[in-house]
Parts: sequence; C-alpha cells; structure tokens
Amino acid sequence: MDTDDPMLITLATAPASDSWGFVGVVAVGDHEAYRTIRAYTTPGEAMSATQRLLADVLGTLMAGQEWGMAQAEFGHAPRRTELEFGLRAKATHAVGQTSPDADTT
Repeated sequence: MDTDDPMLITLATAPASDSWGFVGVVAVGDHEAYRTIRAYTTPGEAMSATQRLLADVLGTLMAGQEWGMAQAEFGHAPRRTELEFGLRAKATHAVGQTSPDADTT
C-alpha cells in the first residue's frame, strides 16, 4: 500500500465462532481490530450494534479530546461564553446595540 492511499475503517459481520448467530467485526485496513463479544441473531442486528459501539467510542474520544484542547487553550475548564454557545450573538442584540452583521445602509 502506498503512503498516499487512504486507510479505511470498515464494519462487517461474521458468523459467531460457536455458529450461534453473528458478530460485528471492525477492521482497520486489512487488519481486524475488534469482534463484538456478543452474538446477534441476524447480520443486520450485529451490524447495527457494531455501528452504535463504534460511534459511541469515537464520540466519547472526540469529546474528551476537544474538552482537553479547550482546557489547554483557556487554562481552565471552559465557560459557556468561551465555547460560544450562542450567548455572544444574543448579547449583541441588547437594547440600543446592533449586530455586527446588521445592514446599516
């Protein structure tokens, strides 16, 4: 594989080792990274469970990473205003103020 080729994470299903159902399989490139510990009745159920599992893991990792980056940037746990949860836009519409995006012509 060339270094410029994309590396894909793929999800698949396979028969369970005891032949009672199906497991979800996560692979990175050609390397199997994980098989679900639970067996599911159908391949579709195994695929759905594997998708949820991977999405939860990635979401948790990404949220933790983003939180850590924000703490490093601000030097403390970020406040809602620092994360720009829409509070800044509301503050610009206070009495007598206009939004920076407002058309003044």
